[in-house]
Amino acid sequence: MVGVVGSLDRAVSRDEHAGAIVPPADGAAAGGEGGAPAPGSWFGRVDWSKAGLVVGLMLFVVASLVLYDMLEDLTWAEVSDALSRIAWHQVILAFGATALSYTALIGYDLLALRHVGARQVPLAAVAFTSFVSQAFTFTLGFGVLTGGAVRWRIYQGYGLKPGQILGVGALTTLTFWLGIASVAAACLLFQPSALAPIDDLPPSLNLLVGIAVLAGVAAWMVIAAIRPRVATFGDWTMPLPGPQATLGAILVGLLDTCAAAAALWLILPAGPDAGFLSFLIVFAVATVLGVISHVPGGVGIFEATLLLAQPQIPRADMVGSLLLFRLVYYAVPFAIACLMLGLYEARQRRQAVGRAAQAVQSIARPLAPRVAGIAVFIGGVILLISGATPAEQYRLVILHRLVPLPFVETSHFAASVTGFVLLIVAYGLIRRMANAWRMAVLLLTAAAVFSLLKGLDFEEAIVCSVVAAFLVFYKDEFYRQADLFSVRPSFEWVVACIVAVGASIWLGFFVSRNIEYQNMLWWDFAYREDVPRFMRATLGIVVAAVGIAAYIMMNRSRVAFDPATPEEMQALIPLIESSTRSDAHLALLGDKRFLLSAGGKGFTMYAVQGRSWVAMGDPVAPEEEIDGLVWRFKELVDRHGGTAVFYQVTTGHLPTYLDAGFSLAKLGEEAWVDLAKFTLEGSEGRRLRQAKAKAERSGATFDIVPAAGVPAILGELEAVSDAWLNEKGKKEKGFSLGFWSPDYVRRYDQAVIRQNGHIVAFANIWRGSDKKEYTVDLMRYLPDGPAGMMDLLFIGLLAQAKSEGYRWFNLGMAPLSGLPHHRLASMWSRIGAFVYRRGDRFYNFEGLRAYKDKFKPEWRPKYLAFPGGLALPQILMDVTGLIASSPRRALSEENS
Repeated sequence: MVGVVGSLDRAVSRDEHAGAIVPPADGAAAGGEGGAPAPGSWFGRVDWSKAGLVVGLMLFVVASLVLYDMLEDLTWAEVSDALSRIAWHQVILAFGATALSYTALIGYDLLALRHVGARQVPLAAVAFTSFVSQAFTFTLGFGVLTGGAVRWRIYQGYGLKPGQILGVGALTTLTFWLGIASVAAACLLFQPSALAPIDDLPPSLNLLVGIAVLAGVAAWMVIAAIRPRVATFGDWTMPLPGPQATLGAILVGLLDTCAAAAALWLILPAGPDAGFLSFLIVFAVATVLGVISHVPGGVGIFEATLLLAQPQIPRADMVGSLLLFRLVYYAVPFAIACLMLGLYEARQRRQAVGRAAQAVQSIARPLAPRVAGIAVFIGGVILLISGATPAEQYRLVILHRLVPLPFVETSHFAASVTGFVLLIVAYGLIRRMANAWRMAVLLLTAAAVFSLLKGLDFEEAIVCSVVAAFLVFYKDEFYRQADLFSVRPSFEWVVACIVAVGASIWLGFFVSRNIEYQNMLWWDFAYREDVPRFMRATLGIVVAAVGIAAYIMMNRSRVAFDPATPEEMQALIPLIESSTRSDAHLALLGDKRFLLSAGGKGFTMYAVQGRSWVAMGDPVAPEEEIDGLVWRFKELVDRHGGTAVFYQVTTGHLPTYLDAGFSLAKLGEEAWVDLAKFTLEGSEGRRLRQAKAKAERSGATFDIVPAAGVPAILGELEAVSDAWLNEKGKKEKGFSLGFWSPDYVRRYDQAVIRQNGHIVAFANIWRGSDKKEYTVDLMRYLPDGPAGMMDLLFIGLLAQAKSEGYRWFNLGMAPLSGLPHHRLASMWSRIGAFVYRRGDRFYNFEGLRAYKDKFKPEWRPKYLAFPGGLALPQILMDVTGLIASSPRRALSEENS
C-alpha cells in the first residue's frame, strides 16, 4: 500500500517540498521506499497466492514417483486380465452409485442458492447446472474457470446477480469441504487404524484428528448460531453458512462420498476386504488430496493414495478397477455433460437467431479461442504421450517398407518437440493472439505429417487435422497483435505444462522400466528401438523448454515497452502547446508512447508495465474526440491482450469511462487555487505575508528565468536536483511527474529562489493555452536552504500566475485524501482512508493536505479507471512499478 499511495501524486516531487514545513516520518519515503517489505526482497517477490498450486505440483510429483515405484513390476497383461474378471452387473451397479453421487451433489447448489436468497431457480435447472458444473470440475479441474463458468452461464438466465452467482460458487466449494471433512472425521472415530498405511500414525492420533475436525465443525456451528457471519471481498459480501447449512452440507457430503466410494468399491475384485467403512475413509482422504493438488481429476494422487492404503488388494486388480472407475465416474458423466450443455446452448441460441446454423455460429464464436486453446493443449499432450509409448509393431512392419529410417527417427523427435511447443501456443490461442494462431496451424499440420511418418499413427493425424481445420474456420477470432513468446504465461498454465510433460516422461520411463539403461541407447537407431527414440525426444523437449523460457524472460516487445522516439514527440508539440491542460506536457518526458485520435487533433499518452497498459490522465484532445480516444485505446490494449487502465482521470469524463466498461477507484483530491480570490492583503493574506517576509529576511529572492535563459543556469539547477535526491535518499520517479533530464528542463521557464546570488530552489512552469491553468512540475531545493524558501516560491508563483491573467493555480494532488471511511464504503476506500489517517510513518498524508490548505484551494477528486473485479491490487502494483522505472527507460533511450 505504501508503494502505491506514494506514487499517486502527479507532482510528488513538488509536493515533497512541503517536507520543509511538515517533514514526513523518519525512515519513510514517498513511493514506498520505506515501511513494507522492499519489493526487491525475497519475501516481497513471492506470490503467496500460488502456494496452493505449488503444493499441488509437489503432491503430483511425489505421487508419480510413488506410483512408478509401486507399479514397476506390473504389466499391462496383468491389468487387462484383472479387468476381464469384473462382471457386467458390477459395472451397472457402479453406474447406479455414480448417478446417486451426482444426484447428491445437487444438494450443494440447493444449499448455496437458498443461502444467497435465490429461490427462483427451478429444481430441474439446479439439477442440470449442478451435474454439468460438477462433471466439468471433476474432469478438467480449475473449478473457478470450468464449473464456475457453467454456473455463471446458466444462473444468469434466471435473474441471479453476479454477486449471487459468485456466492453460489464459493459456497458450494465451502460446503463441499465441510461435508467431506466431516465424513472422513466421523469415519475415523469408528476406524482410526484405516489411515495407518498412509500417515503411519498410531490409531490414537488418527482418532484425535477425527475428534479435532468434528469439534472444529461443531464450534463453527455454535459460533454461527450465536451470530451470523459474513465474508467481505471489496464491494462484495457473502453470508457464511450457519448451523442449518453446515448440517445440510455434512448430510449431502455423507451421501455423495458414500455413493462415490461405492462406485469404486463395487468394481473391486473379490478377495481380502477391510470393509466399506475403512474403504470410505481412504476414499475421502484420497479425494481431498486430489482436490488440493489442483491436478484435473486428482490424477496420480488419488490412485497413489488408494494403492498405499489398500495393500491387501492385488495391485493389478486395484489398477484395473481404478481405470474402470475413471471411465464410469469421470469420462462418461463428462461426455454426457458436454452433450447436455451443447444442446442447452443450441436451444438457447436458436431462439435468438432463428436458424440452427446461425445458432451454432453464435454459440461457437465467443467460445472458439478457449475451445481452440484446450483442443491444442490436448493435441500437444497426445503427441507427448505418443512419443513416450511404444509404436504398434504391425504398423512398424508396414512403415519399414514405405519410409526410410532417417525419416522415422526425425519425425518421432519432431512430433514430440512439436507437442511440447503446442502446450505453449495454446495459451496464446486463449488470449486470441494472431501469431499463436499462425504457429498453431503450422505446427498441427506438421504434426499430422510427423504422426504418419513416425508410426502410421492415423488417430493422431486425424486429431491434429481436425483441430487445424477448426482454427482455420475461426481465423477471425484471433486478432491480437502481440509476440507470443514475449508474454509470460500464467503460473497456472506453467504448472499445467509441467504436469503434462512430467506425466509423459513418467509414462515413458514406466513402460521401459524393464530395459536397463546404457549410454549406447542414445545412439541406437532402428525401426523397433522405441526407448532410444523416447530418450532423444525427452532431451529435445528439455532443450526446447529451456530455450523458450530464456526467450520469454529476455525478449521485450517494442510496441509494449519502448517509449516514443524524439521525432514522434516533436510531432506532438503543436497539440501540447494548444492544449488547455497543463499536464499535457508530461508527454515530453520521453517515457511514454502515444495513440493519436482519428482526427489527429489529440492523443492518449501511455506506458506498459506487466499486463497493465496505463494511460496517463484523460486523453489530451478536444471534447468531441475524447470518447473516441478512450475506445481506441481500449481496442489497442485488447488487440495485445493487456489490461487497459486510465490513471488520474478527472470528473469531467467519468460517464465516458463508465460507458466503456471501466470501474472507478478514487485516488485522492487535487488542490486548485482560485487566483481571482488569492491575495496577500488584509487578514486573509496575513499568514502568507508573514511567511514571505520571513524568507526575504533570510536573503531569499524569487525570480522567473525564461526558457531561453535556462541553458546558462542548467549546471546550478542540476546541482540543486542532485543535492535534493541525495538528501532524501530517493531515486527519480516518472510517468505521472517530471524527473531530471536536461532536454526536459530546458524546455520551460523556471521559477527560482536565490540566496546571495546562488540558486537554492527551482521549479519548472507549465501553462495551459487558454489562461485557465498554471502549475509547476519538477521542483527541487537545497536541504540547507533558507527557512521559508518553499513558501516564498509558491507565493511568488501564485502572484506571477495572477499577474499573467491565469484563472487557476494547480497545487497538485493530496494522495488518498477525501476517501470515505464509512463501513459500507468499498474495501479500497476503507483501506485508503485508514492509511491516510494512520500512515504518517510512511508518508505525510495529512500534513501534505494541511500545507496546501493554507492557500485555501478548491479540492477536486481524481480517479483510477480500471476493468474492475479483483484486478485492482495488481494494477496498483504495476502503476507503482511503472512510475519507478520510467525514468530509467526514458534516460537510457535518450543516452542511446
